[in-house]
Amino acid sequence: MDGKEIIMKSKMEVKGNIYTYGIYGMKVKGTEEYLYIGSGEINDCLSRHLHNLKRGLYETTNKIILQRKYDMDVLEFEVIHESEQKENYKIMTPEEKEQLSVAMSVLEQFYINLYKHTVCNVQKTVTRHSSNKDGFSTMRRSKSNTGANNPNCKYSEQMIREILWLKMNGYKAKQIEEMYVNIKANYINMIGIKKWIHLEPIKPNFINETYVQE
Repeated sequence: MDGKEIIMKSKMEVKGNIYTYGIYGMKVKGTEEYLYIGSGEINDCLSRHLHNLKRGLYETTNKIILQRKYDMDVLEFEVIHESEQKENYKIMTPEEKEQLSVAMSVLEQFYINLYKHTVCNVQKTVTRHSSNKDGFSTMRRSKSNTGANNPNCKYSEQMIREILWLKMNGYKAKQIEEMYVNIKANYINMIGIKKWIHLEPIKPNFINETYVQE
């Protein structure tokens, strides 16, 4: 194959405007009960899920039901809610995006609670953090010490989110290992699969090329 990766066609039907910020769900076609609820920049979220589903990477995770339905060609990705800030989020400051993320998590939690008997989300409670001292700052990290909240964790969420983006866009673990200090390829391979599965990817500032979705 001359080192070139085979482009795999998606088996998942997509409904709604994916070029926005909001809430999305994944369910079996023709049903109304969601199997997974998420939020963020919808196109990035969709790309990450497709990257993993096409490669069968959810088979050994809590998202195994998504993998099974995807393989059966019956999985559907749907945009449930678009943020009122959908026209502005791309030009927001990091602080404004953080506030938007926390605000959106309230609605995300509503949908998780609504479909709590069918969703496979590991965390049934949304735990995004805001550094701002307002009403949203009462939200706390998971009591199970996931991610950077774990006292034994030596990696920042910013770095992990960047690595998730790089993996989603075809970079190999060895390539990523060369971009960051003190993180090994074997650990990178687990990011987004067995570790840090609650984070959404973010494009590193040092990446200039435009990503073309598979």
